[in-house]
Amino acid sequence: MKKYIVLGLIAGLTLSAVLLFLRRRKLEGSEFRGFFDSSAVADELFGDAFEVLPDKP
Repeated sequence: MKKYIVLGLIAGLTLSAVLLFLRRRKLEGSEFRGFFDSSAVADELFGDAFEVLPDKP
């Protein structure tokens, strides 16, 4: 009986690992797709967010 529990746990962990691997592989590189590419200009995306601000007196 103990051996079936151990085999079930091993099978479950293996299946979970395979599914996570396949999901990551499918989503790989899609985090910023459509948001930024080399032809985009930073000012269009971020506006004044990275403008240099003067020091406070």
